[in-house]
Amino acid sequence: MDRDECEDKRAAMLAAYDADVFLSGINALSRDGVLVNIDGNANRVSAIAQGPRRVIFIAGMNKVCSDVDEAMKRARNVAAPINAQRFDLNTPCAKTGTCFDCKSPDTICCQFLITRFSRHPERIHVILVNDNLGF
Repeated sequence: MDRDECEDKRAAMLAAYDADVFLSGINALSRDGVLVNIDGNANRVSAIAQGPRRVIFIAGMNKVCSDVDEAMKRARNVAAPINAQRFDLNTPCAKTGTCFDCKSPDTICCQFLITRFSRHPERIHVILVNDNLGF
């Protein structure tokens, strides 16, 4: 489902919870496999945390960071500003490319999900591509 292709975006976002497979990008991950994602509406991070039977991330090596702290910095200072610019949001990071830890009405840094383990075997898969993919 592509929420941008649906008239009722909320219905499209909710339908993702019942999907067999949820395909997603990732904001950052640590070398030891901890996943870091930031979301504005929580539809992506909530589906990652609970819902679809399988979650598959496709990530370029540019998303791999030394540890969780570096992954969080990457998510906030690389992925979030570019996403804010892509959605034409009125945030300090969209204007400067740097996180200001803002509480702007347009902020996309509303929910942070750190996934360090899945209690459901085989639910979460990360496919690493030996290339720079996304931001």
